[in-house]
Amino acid sequence: MAASPISSTSVALTALMKLKGVGRRGALRIVHGPIPDGDAREIIADRAMRAKLPESELFNAWDRAEVELENTKAGGIKFYSFHDEGYPERLRNIPDPPAVLYVKGELSGLHAAKCLAVVGTREPTSYGEAVARKSAATAAEAGFTIVSGLAHGCDTLGHEGCLDAHGVGIAVMAHGLDKVYPAANRGLATRLLENGGCLVSEYPLGVTPMRTAFAERDRIQSGLSDAVLVVETDVKGGTMHTVRFSREQRRMLACIDHPAKWKHEDKTKGNQMMIAEQWARGIADGPALTQFLKEIEKVEPSIEPAPEKPKNDDPQTSMAF
Repeated sequence: MAASPISSTSVALTALMKLKGVGRRGALRIVHGPIPDGDAREIIADRAMRAKLPESELFNAWDRAEVELENTKAGGIKFYSFHDEGYPERLRNIPDPPAVLYVKGELSGLHAAKCLAVVGTREPTSYGEAVARKSAATAAEAGFTIVSGLAHGCDTLGHEGCLDAHGVGIAVMAHGLDKVYPAANRGLATRLLENGGCLVSEYPLGVTPMRTAFAERDRIQSGLSDAVLVVETDVKGGTMHTVRFSREQRRMLACIDHPAKWKHEDKTKGNQMMIAEQWARGIADGPALTQFLKEIEKVEPSIEPAPEKPKNDDPQTSMAF
């Protein structure tokens, strides 16, 4: 069977984003629907001219985009423009979707019926370490695809918990898919792929990790998910980017409600704030997590109030994950 051709829509968006001053939003304004293959260059050139973009630079970028996407395809990495069949439906509905999404691995998780993002600090408490792994495993056992960012700490443990339960995992990367960052998680990335998961990114091959990209990828983590579970975060931790995006995207939001023993830790202060402000559902034990997972299946994404806190703060009894 012949390989499917590269869509002109993907080429057009990739080319436009190579032009100075044109990001994903600008590219999607110009490419506001599928582009017919026959005269795609001319159509985009006309639109680019109206947007006062230089035609010669566009054609140069178009040639480079074609070569880049051919190399990407040859490397076994799939890609889907916003207007292509196969682009994840959940991402179509967020305020700032990727113009092109690159995928390494199996696609099934991107279109799964149930997806949960498990996120948190890179340096969790010992309690957070245990809960991150167990929570992800519980969700995977319940049929959820687990989404995270392959970072150290809670992300890593969420992916490990998913694999413990033989679940499907998605790792959202902040760079091109020709590398894995952090390097210490290369083995984990391989295991995700071997177990039917995938790595995804909005960045083409060769793009290295940049500080801003880690915050930008957080919107994809929540965007690919029906709900977000925060294991641990400080009030100003990087995880709060994902929290903000989940609220903008109207995803269900929950966070671990720590026993009293751990509430003096800075890494739990963000959780406490989200519960107090009723941004997130507080998850105090295994049954509370199971109930939250059931509600994800039948409730439209929304900002839910925190339930009444359990009276028993003994970590041995109130947090039976």
